[in-house]
Amino acid sequence: AALSLVGAGPLVPLLAAPAAIAADAVAAGDVDGARGGFLPLGDGGLRFQDLRPGIGPVAEPGRVVRVFWSGRLFAKQGWSYGRCNDPECELRFRIGDGTTIPGLDEGIRGLREGGIRRLMIPPALAYQEGKELQPMPDTEAGRARLYRTVFNPTRIANGEGDTLGTIILD
Repeated sequence: AALSLVGAGPLVPLLAAPAAIAADAVAAGDVDGARGGFLPLGDGGLRFQDLRPGIGPVAEPGRVVRVFWSGRLFAKQGWSYGRCNDPECELRFRIGDGTTIPGLDEGIRGLREGGIRRLMIPPALAYQEGKELQPMPDTEAGRARLYRTVFNPTRIANGEGDTLGTIILD
């Protein structure tokens, strides 16, 4: 399982989101195809695609969740900057605690046990300069490359900011 909900009782498996779920359209640079099937979530530009509906407990504010994840940049031919599909490297957080990128915190809400969701997270809800929000690459070199890419001043000045910082999380 990839996302588990921790409540008053024992840990309950909630989401399986294997890194094997491909974002072929993103990798191929197909912007329109990548957005196909995505639905808006909230009014901040977050988009989601439920790949498999779940059953059981719902991820909601205040609940502690464990997430296996795979992250890619929407730009840069879908460069994969990190993933975790192993209990040894899981991401664990309380929904609403501010330790993750806002798009993940908002996008995980409402997901039910066993479901798989893909998120297309715009720059405003993704990584923020000066903050180390999860999920992050597991190496310093990976984190540096991610931040150099997402916060590249030349590319932002050239008008690439809207796609440069957009990420896809499975």
